[in-house]
Amino acid sequence: MTFQQFAPVQLDDIDGLLALYREVYGSGYALPIGTDPAVMAREIAAPDTTWLAAREPGGGRIVGTIIGTLDARERLGKLQGLVVHPDARGTGLAHQAVRQLSEALLGGDRAADSVYATARTNSTAPQRVCLSAGFRALGIFPNLRKAEQHETMVLLAKHRPGVLEGRLPVDRVPAGLADLVLALHEAVGLPGQPLPVVDHEPLPARRAAADGAELELIGAPRFVLRRIAETLPDPEQRFYPFHTPDTMLTSADGGYEVYAQLNPSDGYCALIGATPSEQGRQSEPGELSGLSGPSEPSGLSGLSEVFETVIAKLAEHGASHLEALLPLDSYQDLRLLLAHGFLPAAAYPAMRRQGEGWRDYVVMARSLQPLDFRGLSIDAAFQPFTEQYIEQWKQQYLNTHGVFQ
Repeated sequence: MTFQQFAPVQLDDIDGLLALYREVYGSGYALPIGTDPAVMAREIAAPDTTWLAAREPGGGRIVGTIIGTLDARERLGKLQGLVVHPDARGTGLAHQAVRQLSEALLGGDRAADSVYATARTNSTAPQRVCLSAGFRALGIFPNLRKAEQHETMVLLAKHRPGVLEGRLPVDRVPAGLADLVLALHEAVGLPGQPLPVVDHEPLPARRAAADGAELELIGAPRFVLRRIAETLPDPEQRFYPFHTPDTMLTSADGGYEVYAQLNPSDGYCALIGATPSEQGRQSEPGELSGLSGPSEPSGLSGLSEVFETVIAKLAEHGASHLEALLPLDSYQDLRLLLAHGFLPAAAYPAMRRQGEGWRDYVVMARSLQPLDFRGLSIDAAFQPFTEQYIEQWKQQYLNTHGVFQ
């Protein structure tokens, strides 16, 4: 059967889109963009969103859809919501959708420097659709979101020609990121890019969560959005594309604030930025707990005394997968996260423009659920990223050195 070309959807297509998502996912789709008519209407009308659909000839039933969003300021695109009706599978519709929309985002008047997507691991098919469209495998997110169960996803990205060649070098990384850097080097395929020095400096001690600590959680999205703009006015300090902070954690004395996007229904939590603790303000230059310098934009390294308490509070309010997005050269922030059980899950080369070049980023993840890779189907392109994650996890949680006395 031949289907119509992908074309923009209209507001009166929402019922047809809902029917398609229900047909494919039942009640298990985790995101409101496929379940909430109000959210869908806002996305369709948003100027930086391109929502396409393909229709069955004659009746006009929607049998395929995909959504692309552009962050014009950061020159970054995102693909999501790819769905193809069972009746249309095997027709090349998914390949057409990904290729058409990614090329439009990378080649339009406001061209993105790169476009990324996440793909499911219940089958290799969605991964290979992206790979065949020129996307590169860049990482894996175990237990990313909970739908019917905690689901593992993979990260892929596609760059505009010439962008990867402008990657800025990274001087050094903590030893825990060495294998991720090698996996990135293999995936991007730029032998001229110098590898960072691997620093084996011991990580700081992991401080336990403080019992009875006075820590308040504020779940007022509009207030949190205003607050982070006031306290972290530099966009680099709160860089997390397509994420909006809706939750704030603060000590009772106001000594520090942590901003996050938290979805208790599926357990996903992104740490977006922080102001330093009083201990951080008083520490000596160069100490781990010191105020972040220019290469430490998130401010997390100023929270070493209280970081585990922050994680415990987020878990208490539904977080089961925690993420932080950091430049690959944010040495002190990365050391703090490694010390507190965050593992390098994915790399994003040339993610953000800085001057005449592009800065590499890394996604650090901590899952509060047991890992279970049984039944997953992952394309071999992701093997280096997956194996380094598993090895880091084993070292973090199964290392018996010092246990037997």
